[in-house]
This record gives sequence, C-alpha cells and structure tokens, in this order.
Amino acid sequence: MLRYLLYACYLLLGLSGGIWLLPGIYQVMPFDPPAWLNNNIINAVLGIVLIYILFFWTIQYVERWIKSSERLLLNRSLLEISLATLGMIIGLLIAVLISLIINTIALPIIGDIIPFMLAVVLGYLGFQIGISKLGEIVDLLPVRNKGREVSGAGEASPKFLDTSAIIDGRIVDIMKTGFIEGQLVIPQFVLDELQLIADSTDPIKRDKGQRGLDMLSQLQEVSDKTEIWEIEYDKLDVDHQLIDLAKKENGDIITTDFNLNRVCQLHQIKVLNVNELSDAIKLVVLQGDRITILVSKVGKEEGQGVGYLEDGTMVVVDNGRKYINQTIKVEVTSVLQTNSGRIIFSKKVS
Repeated sequence: MLRYLLYACYLLLGLSGGIWLLPGIYQVMPFDPPAWLNNNIINAVLGIVLIYILFFWTIQYVERWIKSSERLLLNRSLLEISLATLGMIIGLLIAVLISLIINTIALPIIGDIIPFMLAVVLGYLGFQIGISKLGEIVDLLPVRNKGREVSGAGEASPKFLDTSAIIDGRIVDIMKTGFIEGQLVIPQFVLDELQLIADSTDPIKRDKGQRGLDMLSQLQEVSDKTEIWEIEYDKLDVDHQLIDLAKKENGDIITTDFNLNRVCQLHQIKVLNVNELSDAIKLVVLQGDRITILVSKVGKEEGQGVGYLEDGTMVVVDNGRKYINQTIKVEVTSVLQTNSGRIIFSKKVS
C-alpha cells in the first residue's frame, strides 16, 4: 500500500513540475523549443517521465525510511511523541525569529539559504531534545509520577529473534508466560535463513528448519506483538545483519547461540539468552532433599540407575539398576556442577 502511495506522490510531483517548471526552462534555453511543447498536457507527461527516469530508483529508500520512522514512533509513548513534536515546533519558531532578523540585512542568495538551513537544523534539534530530555521535562511537571508511568510503558525495546532461538522453540513457552515485553521481531533475513534450512537436502537440517517454521506459527498465535520486518542488509551474514539492526533500532537480541552472545556483548547489545534463563530457573536441589524420579536406564558404574528431572538434569541412583522403568523416591546425597550442567547423586529411600 505504501509503495503505491509513493508512486502516486511521484506522479503528482512530476505532473505539477512539468506544468509549472518546464515552461520556465524553455524560456532560458539558447534555442526556441518546438511549438508543440507549449501544451500543458505534453508538459505534464514529460514531467512525469523525467521524474520517474531521474528519481524512480529512490522509491525503495524512501519507503524504507518511512517504515523505519513508523517503527520508531510506534515504539515511543504518546508523551514522548508529544514532547518531541513540541520541541520541533519551538525549534521552528526560533528559526523563524532568527530569519526575520536576517531578512533585515541585505544578503544576496545567502539570505534565502540561511532561513531554510536554520529551519531544518533547529527543527531537528528541537525534536531530539524533546525525546532525549524526556525524564528531566517530566520531573518539572506537577504530575511527574503519572508521567513516568506513561513513559515507562513505551520503554520496552523490540526483541529480535535469531534462527537458533526460533528452532530451539522454548521462546514460545516463554512468551505464553508474559515475561517478555515489547515487540517480538523476526527480520526477513532470519526468515530467509530458516527457509533455506527447511529446504536443505540434509534430513537433520531440514527437520530443524521445519520445526523453526512451526515455532514461528505458534509464536504468532500466542502473541499479537510478533511481527516480521521486511529488511535486508547487503553483503552481510545473518548475525551481522541482526547486530546492525539491533543497534539501529536500539533493540535486544534473543538467541541460544553462544558465539553470537559474545559478539553482542562486545557491541554492547543486550542479549536475552534462552539457555541462561533455563539455567536460572532450574529446580534447586540440596543434599538431603527427597525427589521422585523415573529410573530410565543403567548408569556407567556397576549397579547405578539413571533418571532425569523435568528440566533435563541427570539423576544418578546408587544401586538403582534393578529399578529401571520404575518410579521411585530417592534422597539426594550430593550435587556435582560440571561445564555441561548439574549431576545429582542419590540413593533410594526405603
């Protein structure tokens, strides 16, 4: 829809430019133009053709800039937008006052350029000051506590999902709990990589890709804030595209990729690592605690049986081999923390 609207704007720009500007250009030409050019319809058509020849390539960049601006505004609270607009208006008013003073001085050419430059610069500065100094401005208001609540509601930064987090799938359950605030964004280049994995000839990769696509469908069902952004960065791999996007949009990255996590930390980008979250909420088991476990297989040592907690933690049961495929109550004797996780050692409670 936006692309067609831009086409219409370019059409009107070319039409009006052809009717109003081309006759003036004809007058300054060193030779007399053909008589058939003194026609508004022909000039309008020529204007449209010239606009599309010279500026048609800019449409995609204008569209990208408008969408980026739209996302920026949607991630801001109403109070932030109002103060930014007020700051821009004040900046423009200051530019007008300065321009009135400049107009009293006879400055050829420069006198026409300076007011325009002042309007652009001061309007931009006013807009930025209105957003960046929001907290200080709210402190001056008599209802500052209420204002802080309003501004806080708009501070949730967008969360960008990488391929590993989508395939992992635990993000779906996390979103169901409501712990993650703000937009959940899947960039188009991540979706493209996921599609490439799903189309792989390797059956293992293909299964992972298809699982990721299924997880995306579930995400869109459990959260109405899940969006796909059609954005691409040329000549960059997916991880670098994701990092650049997070920097540009001041967002966070959700991943299970350890290396991407480290790179993001170097770039000072906030990372929500699903693995770290999983480790943080694991059941705390201490020596002497009693738990119920299903002994599912034999252990490495003689007589040992092995079972697992719901979070995947291995439980080794001393003399538990004879209880395989049985659910028994055990008492924790010790807990060993390793690089790959925890191992709980236990014995059967009689």
